[in-house]
Amino acid sequence: MPKRLRRCKECGEYTLQRDRCPHCGGEVEVPHPPRFSPEDPYGKYRRRLKKKVWIKKFGPPPRGEGE
Repeated sequence: MPKRLRRCKECGEYTLQRDRCPHCGGEVEVPHPPRFSPEDPYGKYRRRLKKKVWIKKFGPPPRGEGE
């Protein structure tokens, strides 16, 4: 089983440990994006969530732009 590089969510340091960051004890995550597939079964849901987060953070786009 290959080891994957992991990144701490709190301090941003990289490590090979799977459970906790050895520097600060924070939670670690895999920093690599998921593999691309042209038959993306969840793309519709991911784009919908991304749009909701964008609107919540920045508000709706002004009318007339991008049309």
